[in-house]
Amino acid sequence: MKLLKHAGVVFLIIIMGLLVVACGGKTEQPTSAPAEKKDEQAQSASAPEKKTYKVVMHAEFPPFEYLDPSGKPVGFEVDLINEMAKEMGWNIEIKNTSWDGVFEEIGSGKAELAISGITIKPDREKLYLFSEPYFQAKQLILVPEGSPIKSLQDIKGHKVGVMTSTTGALIVSDLLGKANKDILQYDEMPSMVEDLYNKRVDVVVADNAFLMEHMKKNPKPGYVTIDDPNIPKENYGIMANKKDTELIKQVNEALKKVKDSGKYDEIYKKYFGEVK
Repeated sequence: MKLLKHAGVVFLIIIMGLLVVACGGKTEQPTSAPAEKKDEQAQSASAPEKKTYKVVMHAEFPPFEYLDPSGKPVGFEVDLINEMAKEMGWNIEIKNTSWDGVFEEIGSGKAELAISGITIKPDREKLYLFSEPYFQAKQLILVPEGSPIKSLQDIKGHKVGVMTSTTGALIVSDLLGKANKDILQYDEMPSMVEDLYNKRVDVVVADNAFLMEHMKKNPKPGYVTIDDPNIPKENYGIMANKKDTELIKQVNEALKKVKDSGKYDEIYKKYFGEVK
């Protein structure tokens, strides 16, 4: 009896031991992620991170760029650079600054790109890189009706309003001399035109698109524009630091895509009417 009793106890111990081993040896299988989650993870891992570029402009040049009632830059060049960013998958941060600040920020590397009605000129090309032209402009002369001024040469002996560091300022300075006291320089074009209306200057020389837009939105009877055929046409370009050669290549690529897609023409018509 004792032997049988002992044998039963041993058998019971063996069985319990096997059960413990079996339970302890069981490993939990990892729960697999849902298919949708896997797809999201794969996409986020493969999607390249968007590059962010700071773009500077002087938003006092309608219709190219100006501030809306909320203080946000809007206009032709704002729409253009945003469309280019879409084409290239860029993020852009637009900053409004002074006209001189546009050049300072690009030169110092604080901003990567500038778009602000900047004429491509040999002296600027020595210091900065420019994209292919995206807009052709010309200087116009604005005078009161009956003015003796009929051409650029006729501005001699008259007080002339120009915007600092612009093509108009350069043309007038070349004609009258840089130190001529009859040249009044302005930081903002609207102030310059207002001074003409208030007879503080006799004539204004400025970009055609700006003058025509200003006169359309702020009609003032008794003033006329003069298109002197001897004033050469000029091209606007997007500006970058001299070292950013690869970036300018991408800018040109983006500009071409926007033009080829027809988006450039849409933006142009929105601000200037039919494409010429």
